[in-house]
Amino acid sequence: MTGSQNKTLKNLGLFTTAQAEKMGFSRPALSRMVESGELLRVGRGIYRHPKATVTREIDFQIACAKFGPDAAIGGLTALFYYNLAEQVPQETWVIVSPETRTKEKGYRLMRTKAPLNVGVTTKNGYKIATVERALVEGLRFASKIGERTAIGAVRKAFAQKLTNQAKLGRAAKELGLLSAVQRFLEAIVA
Repeated sequence: MTGSQNKTLKNLGLFTTAQAEKMGFSRPALSRMVESGELLRVGRGIYRHPKATVTREIDFQIACAKFGPDAAIGGLTALFYYNLAEQVPQETWVIVSPETRTKEKGYRLMRTKAPLNVGVTTKNGYKIATVERALVEGLRFASKIGERTAIGAVRKAFAQKLTNQAKLGRAAKELGLLSAVQRFLEAIVA
């Protein structure tokens, strides 16, 4: 690996096989680099430069890399990220398209027909649901997250002025999940 390639990979931090191939690395070359310690393999087809800066969101970056460019962190993980849920998620919750599946442990897939590009923000190497989308989908998936947790998160977001009822309604409408919010509206504002 040349000095400029080394620097490029270090700056990328986390990258996929496809990204490495675009930069001129073959799969066998990646395997040799892993064996020699020049790269770390963090998952199937996902690599990290050993001297790359590792953020606390490395799990989010890995999840988004595993499940594709449209995947985003959501559900209980997003609510916890925004300090709206006290329950520490045991799995990383990921918003994906309905056909995405995994048998890999450590991930909870939220398969949704709602647009994957609405209510999502891009951070350092990963995508995460906005506060509004996290709340709306929390209500939509209340049976999995827990009704008390979902309603409590909305109340806490309102109290902390992270969002308001109008923004939440707009997000629900854009996602096509207005009925999920309306179902819990009385419990939220009570």
